[in-house]
Amino acid sequence: MAGVLATSTAAAVTAVDTAAAADGVSTAAAESTFPLADPDTVQAKDGSYVTYGTTVGADVGARCGVTGKLFVPVLVHGSGNTVGVGTCASADALPNGPGSWAEGNIWAPGVVRFGDTYFMYYTASKRGSGQKCLGRAVSGSARGPFTNPVEWACPGNGRWAIDANPFVSGSDMYVAYRDDAITSYPETGISVVRTHSNGMADWATRRDALKSTDIGWETTRMSGGTHVVENPSMFKSADGYWYLAYSGNNWDSVRYATGIARCGTGPLPSTRCTPRQNGAERPYFGYTGTGGLNPYRGMPGNHPGPGGMDFFQAANGQYHAVYHWWNGTRRFPIVAVVLRNDGGFYLN
Repeated sequence: MAGVLATSTAAAVTAVDTAAAADGVSTAAAESTFPLADPDTVQAKDGSYVTYGTTVGADVGARCGVTGKLFVPVLVHGSGNTVGVGTCASADALPNGPGSWAEGNIWAPGVVRFGDTYFMYYTASKRGSGQKCLGRAVSGSARGPFTNPVEWACPGNGRWAIDANPFVSGSDMYVAYRDDAITSYPETGISVVRTHSNGMADWATRRDALKSTDIGWETTRMSGGTHVVENPSMFKSADGYWYLAYSGNNWDSVRYATGIARCGTGPLPSTRCTPRQNGAERPYFGYTGTGGLNPYRGMPGNHPGPGGMDFFQAANGQYHAVYHWWNGTRRFPIVAVVLRNDGGFYLN
């Protein structure tokens, strides 16, 4: 997951989509037929958009210029203020895999442009242990290849660090991530930390953003023991507050959904973020059909299991959200415009 354009501070979500309307840009949600989990979108230097996701096998999805297993599949789409969504994989952004520190497939890559460099944060299994930890790689191009993959966060107590999402505010870069080290099993949590210029964490700045104990819907009719809050994404709204989007419940169910919490006026929360719209008891965005969790708001197409949401900005500063849904077998990405009315944020 990743989001804010590095050429400016985080732009505000407008009360109505005036920028898109003025530019003649459609606000309709765009759905992809390429099976991609945990999507994350960033704008490339040439104005196009690049969406990344979790590793796919050699026989998965349509291809347009690349074959075989893709550690980090790349979908290229749109231009300028028109975002759209890709339907075929054109590259592998991390073709040599997670690096010497890790092994196996890659989960939930998040990318942001900081200056002239694109920073990727990704989840992989620490070599020889199976512990899920976070790596960092860099590239001069949004399409990659990303190189110099190194271990970024791996809790010493064997707990997981996953789903890193970088963002830029002013002259600094930050990373939000699921950080199980701030809780004890079966609970999970989300942290936010500022980085140095090389993308490595300044751990003295780390702050708690949310814990699974702050909500209850993440355990409703769940299977397994872990109380899941994950896939964080930070964004700043016109009201001057930073907000945290996060996922909860089982990813492979109709119940996987998205919460929104308000975090304060700075990118590093001074206290834990507060779930919005009765968010301790129900998700903010989710599936409204049978088996869903009675979310505050539905989503375009009302697909089951919407989660892994990443907030990012188009060229005109308009926020969009990319997320996946689950068809019972695979997950597929959707890109939608983020709007706001008196009731709060909504998609399209």
